[in-house]
Amino acid sequence: MTVRNPLTHTLIAFAIAAPGLASASSLYHAAGGEVGMTTHPDHMQSSMSRGEVLQSVEVARKDGTLAILSRGGVLPVKATVATKTREQVKQEFLNLSAAEKKVLLDLHGGAR
Repeated sequence: MTVRNPLTHTLIAFAIAAPGLASASSLYHAAGGEVGMTTHPDHMQSSMSRGEVLQSVEVARKDGTLAILSRGGVLPVKATVATKTREQVKQEFLNLSAAEKKVLLDLHGGAR
């Protein structure tokens, strides 16, 4: 029992400390009390050079996303083109087995 007890305490201590060790390279660190977090800009490691950042800002300025994001807006999702026609989807549904149709209708709240 005396051998297990120190091992257990070591494992528990490691489990508690692991999230803190993992966030050592992040911008924000957990802090106790009302604050909740502290900011440490010197801990951030960027993989982009200054030139790459300026280039991406210029691209965002030209396509209008910089103006949207700077005002707190959400970028619109680009529309996708349908890969199947309505008739193809209907035909796929009609070709399903009875069990597959039941599962599909149950999943989507269809009539029983």
